[in-house]
Amino acid sequence: MVDSAQLSKVIKDAMKAGKTALGAKESIAAVKGSKGILITRSIPTGLGDKLREEAKKNGVPIVELTQTSAELARLVGRPYKVSAMALRNVSDTDVKQLMR
Repeated sequence: MVDSAQLSKVIKDAMKAGKTALGAKESIAAVKGSKGILITRSIPTGLGDKLREEAKKNGVPIVELTQTSAELARLVGRPYKVSAMALRNVSDTDVKQLMR
């Protein structure tokens, strides 16, 4: 289970730097060059499978969140649901801490 304080910190840092892709389709396109992928529990099945496959192919770690897409949207500060998020500029340490 992901620590919500750590998740919030990582998301805020990533959003501040502007190096993220929000949404499942955008995350699939941005897997290459990403350091980690966040997936909510409410991601559509087909898109989730495709995103997991692309991430595995490129060796990018996936963090499965217990939050819904609406909760992730609140953390990101967006008025629409966000089911997945590609993190490009986070440190490897932050990704490892999220995966615990």
